[in-house]
Amino acid sequence: MDRAEPRQALDGAEAPQPPMARHPEEPAVDHDGQPALPPPQPLALEQPERPRGRHEATRRRSLGGPAGVAIAVVVSVVLAGVLATWLISSAKEAPDPAPAGDAAATTAQGAPTSRPLGPESFGNLVVNWSFEQDLNGWQVLGEADSSQEPQGRTSGSCASVRARGPEPGRVGLALPEVVPTAGKGQRYVASAWVRSSAAGQQVTVRLAGAGGEEVSRTTATTLPGLAWKRVIVAHTVATAGPLRLEIVADGVLAGDALLVDEVVVRQG
Repeated sequence: MDRAEPRQALDGAEAPQPPMARHPEEPAVDHDGQPALPPPQPLALEQPERPRGRHEATRRRSLGGPAGVAIAVVVSVVLAGVLATWLISSAKEAPDPAPAGDAAATTAQGAPTSRPLGPESFGNLVVNWSFEQDLNGWQVLGEADSSQEPQGRTSGSCASVRARGPEPGRVGLALPEVVPTAGKGQRYVASAWVRSSAAGQQVTVRLAGAGGEEVSRTTATTLPGLAWKRVIVAHTVATAGPLRLEIVADGVLAGDALLVDEVVVRQG
């Protein structure tokens, strides 16, 4: 029997024929003659991550979770420490402000203070010794006008005694009882800074006790210009009683002035 002839079933029916192989390019059709859909493809399995090459940049991963929070806290603490260190160093470098007393004691261009401070003000028996307010407590000697003048030796003002007599005469200042009761044998030292409007004026500082019978004196010549001269006298009490202080200039012409500042009387 020829293999190409269809086989006959035993009962006379035509036996089913095996499917014929189709050409690869021939589209597949279903039993109705319509083009057949391609069979479903199996889902592709997730391929494992391939190793990166040396020249491939690694992917950046964002920080999150507890690790990110911890790093943020550490950065904040470091920044706070740097800021605190800078503030402390700035405070150390900042110059300290001058005390109120020093600011008041200093004037422009090294001008003297409004009231001198120093050892002369301690233990001084003269109350109004720098003439900062007035000449209270002092007596004017001779024909003269007294006033408070600016620009003391180390302070803002001094005492001025200006002669006004027709003839040259003695003018000055006095404290009748600079020491109300001086004991016998006690020693006192008086000093005063003086200058005059006319250079070369003779100025005497005197301590007198026992009704003017016991006197100690020192005379000095004033310097030219605005320079001050200090005159010092020491006196030992022979008879108990009050002590009188005088600061006088002799032969002062009318219009000329004797200027006095920082008068000090101490025991010792």
